[in-house]
Amino acid sequence: MEESFLKNLKKTEMSLRQLKQIIKANIEKEEFSSIEEFVKKDKRALSALVSMSYDRSVESCWRAALLAGRIIGRMANWNSKEARGQVQRLLWNMSDESGTIPWMVPEILGEVVCENPDPFSDIPAIIVGYSHSETEDNIFLAGVLYAIGRIGEIHKEYIADYPYILVKESFLHREADVCMNAVVAAKRLSMADVDDLLVKVKKRNDLVNVYYDNRLRTVTIAEMTGELFP
Repeated sequence: MEESFLKNLKKTEMSLRQLKQIIKANIEKEEFSSIEEFVKKDKRALSALVSMSYDRSVESCWRAALLAGRIIGRMANWNSKEARGQVQRLLWNMSDESGTIPWMVPEILGEVVCENPDPFSDIPAIIVGYSHSETEDNIFLAGVLYAIGRIGEIHKEYIADYPYILVKESFLHREADVCMNAVVAAKRLSMADVDDLLVKVKKRNDLVNVYYDNRLRTVTIAEMTGELFP
């Protein structure tokens, strides 16, 4: 039924709202290949996907964000110019001038690199650059740590020395999501020199949302750390 509707509906006739509804339905059904086909036919589908990645506390937003990254990564194989353009748009969204709050752009960019690192070999250093802030309230830091872990888990050669230092420094961060993402990154990077830090982290009972193994969980820092580093 949906396929027939899409075939008969011209691009100009489909509103962005309709497109978002279709994308959302496919995310909920985990029909990710269908979404990639939509992107190939109408690039607004990718914008719709990115626009859904606004809330780290909702599992469907995580799915939208990470799928957007994977699609952009693969896009470089058939349209490298458009793929780079998408990355540039994401980076622009992170600037003060954009006027937006792109909460999950670091995670999206991390997934881009995970999917297809060679065309985006400059991106890991750019992602890490967003860890620097004049204040402790850096809205991107948790996402940067997530991205570092994801890239390093699959393509460790694209992670320089400083990100390892950043991960260790973030273990004792006062923000629960920053601390938790540092622990997850350490696990993914197979960091072996964090035992003293783990002892301290395992005493923290802050509740935190953590996306791991393709699902979003709400757990205490101590509980999740114990699972990752028994």
